[in-house]
Amino acid sequence: MDSERDEKGLLALAVFRILVGWLFIWAFFDKLLGLGFATPAGSGMIDRGSPSYFVTFVTDGIFKDFYLSLAGNTIVDIVFMAALLILGVTLILGITSKLATIGSAMFLVVMWSLHAPPSDNPIIDFRLILAVGLVATYYLGGYKRLSLYGRWKEWSLVKRFPILE
Repeated sequence: MDSERDEKGLLALAVFRILVGWLFIWAFFDKLLGLGFATPAGSGMIDRGSPSYFVTFVTDGIFKDFYLSLAGNTIVDIVFMAALLILGVTLILGITSKLATIGSAMFLVVMWSLHAPPSDNPIIDFRLILAVGLVATYYLGGYKRLSLYGRWKEWSLVKRFPILE
């Protein structure tokens, strides 16, 4: 009975991991192509829009001036887009589990800090909950289901550098 429940729990964590990965991938494509969702049509990076410029519309709180100083910077745009793509792909495929977890959690904390403190709660918002959920997913084995984790960890490079597992 417990093994069946454990297996269902691992599947739920794997689905959670994939869904969070989809959030990252979707944001990447929306900001790249200006799909008309969070990024207005014609404002994508492909149209010479700045993916980090959204910060000027959404940031408030104690780090506002810092983030406004970064908005629109080409290097920040490239790093931001690379992070969205890499984190999305690694979460969806279930590879580089440790780095994907650390990177995603850090990214989500940075996104939380755009609004620190949040206007609807003095401390918590969904980004911190997602970060904690990804850490739990890592430690509870949510990368081992619905993923390429098993094959990935057998690569010689991954065996040589366990941080890549």
